[in-house]
Amino acid sequence: MSTSSGRLGGKSQRISFVYKSTEYTLEKEMEDQAGPILKRCRGLPLAISTIGGLLANRPITSIEWMKLDEHLGAELESSDLRNITKVIVSSYDGLPYYLKSIFLYLSIFPENHEIRCTRLLRRWMAEGYIAKNRDMPVEEVGQRVYNGLINRSMIQPSKKRISPSVSVDRCRVHSMVLQIILSKSIEENQLFLIKKHCNEVPRSKIRHLVVSRWKRRDERLQNINFSYVRSLTVFGDCPASLISPKMRLLRVLDLEDSLNLKNEDLRHVGELHHLRYLCLRGTEISKLPCLQNLRYLETLDIQDTKVMQLPDGIAKLEKLRYLLAGVNLSKELLQKVEQPETDNRKANQLGNMLSFLYCNGSDYCGISSLDRVSVRAPEGVEKLRDLHMLGVINVGHGNGVAGKLKKLTNLRRLGVSGVLEEEGQDLCKSIEKLSRLQRLELRSDSLEFLAESEFAAPKHLLSLRLYGNLVRLPKWIGSLNDLAKLKLLGTQLKQGEIMLLGKLRNLALLGLWDNSYVGNSLHFDPGTFPKLKFLDIDGLKNIETVAIKNGAMPELEQLWVNDCKKLLDSKDGLSGVPHLRNLNELLVKKCGEKENLMEILQTQVSEHSKRPKFFIGKSIVAASPKRQRTQ
Repeated sequence: MSTSSGRLGGKSQRISFVYKSTEYTLEKEMEDQAGPILKRCRGLPLAISTIGGLLANRPITSIEWMKLDEHLGAELESSDLRNITKVIVSSYDGLPYYLKSIFLYLSIFPENHEIRCTRLLRRWMAEGYIAKNRDMPVEEVGQRVYNGLINRSMIQPSKKRISPSVSVDRCRVHSMVLQIILSKSIEENQLFLIKKHCNEVPRSKIRHLVVSRWKRRDERLQNINFSYVRSLTVFGDCPASLISPKMRLLRVLDLEDSLNLKNEDLRHVGELHHLRYLCLRGTEISKLPCLQNLRYLETLDIQDTKVMQLPDGIAKLEKLRYLLAGVNLSKELLQKVEQPETDNRKANQLGNMLSFLYCNGSDYCGISSLDRVSVRAPEGVEKLRDLHMLGVINVGHGNGVAGKLKKLTNLRRLGVSGVLEEEGQDLCKSIEKLSRLQRLELRSDSLEFLAESEFAAPKHLLSLRLYGNLVRLPKWIGSLNDLAKLKLLGTQLKQGEIMLLGKLRNLALLGLWDNSYVGNSLHFDPGTFPKLKFLDIDGLKNIETVAIKNGAMPELEQLWVNDCKKLLDSKDGLSGVPHLRNLNELLVKKCGEKENLMEILQTQVSEHSKRPKFFIGKSIVAASPKRQRTQ
């Protein structure tokens, strides 16, 4: 909070303050109300943030602030942290009625659990908490609710937003907040949490059932009345035969990352006629049961599973909006493989998938082998006219799917793999018709058809992933004025293509991954990448020098250089760091022994005005060469 004062008309002194980047100007008399409130917070960020959220959503008048002060009473005067819970309860009580049930829903997720925004939004939609508002799509309504909870400090974003057009994709619930909403949910019989050492069995009509760290076989589960359960969520081991036809009102079945889930455990899923959300992401499921009777199903998420073929009848699910399949080839996957100690099962599973990308375990050899773990496009997919997200699906089977995708005009996100050369032009024509498309991912050994085609890409693309041999950029890429994220792998571009990308005026994230660039010198010239916040250089095996000229990437905050072992061990290996005035994080990892370069970079970081964090492997190197702490 910052303040300034002055005379206006010689009568009334006014106070100016900033909350969450919004400036407010107040009458001097309100300072008398703000002072006691801040004093009672006693410097606790949670209390300040919570009360700030309350004030920001009330009329800016002294009487409103006085009412809040009276409502809080002496609750914050004690130094006991437990009294902060009263502030949180007050904040909860101040929520509009429709937001209360949405907020309590977060009690389903464990402490310190990172919650994907998309997971939360689709669950809210399936539960009926979010509805279409006039002409506003339900997804946008949900996004506004999500952003509203962040702005009120009710939930915490896991990382800073890189661009105004890109939402915060993960969040957490503060542990103190979680304890409060958990008790409220249990109190109202909305939630029952079954843990490993739990001896109770719920006797009331519970709405949300959560199974956490439970033994796979336990007779007590047979005594639970499932007939009123609306959502079932499993963290850890999934009890055998847990899913039952008795769950006749079930809308949400969320088994993401659950352990020991078997194909036979899903045999009754097709009988859950009210099911709207089915998530098996990150499990070892290899085959799905018949789902054609799930006529209300909106989300089917089988990403990062072993499923390679969808069951017959998928095209009959007319309400399906999100069909997510295949391997999510992302930095998160790479990091989990590199850090198997965090979760051996998950690391091994993802590592096996990722190994298809490489020959002899080290040299990049293309992505066609990923088709071995991709999902074949279902017959009749073009009939699913309400689809908003589709991918990653394999269209390379000569059944004309690439050309039929143009009928899915509601698509916001599309991911395809296995594109054959003769189908490339059909795919381009389909993409050209998808005017609402915001995210596009293309995987194929060769993507040269993109450069050869004259089609116009959707104007409002926000995210683009190109995984395959491209050599030269398509002409239309320069017209993507809204593009915020670009990730490249195996594209084999040269310096001239990087210069063209530098003209994208809203690009905030650029990932140059294995074999995406083939030169031995990479440089960024003045005036290029004006809005770039995050540059991720990973696995460029031939790169010797990375040069950042003064005036390039003026807004860059994060610079990662990983697995570039040929970098020169001199000032030329990575030069220009002092020019990055907004840098707050520099990572140089798995680049071999580079003692001279590391010493140079450490000196540059210590003299940098922003004093950015400097990561070498798992360590943060502090500003002083003599100080170092392990992360």
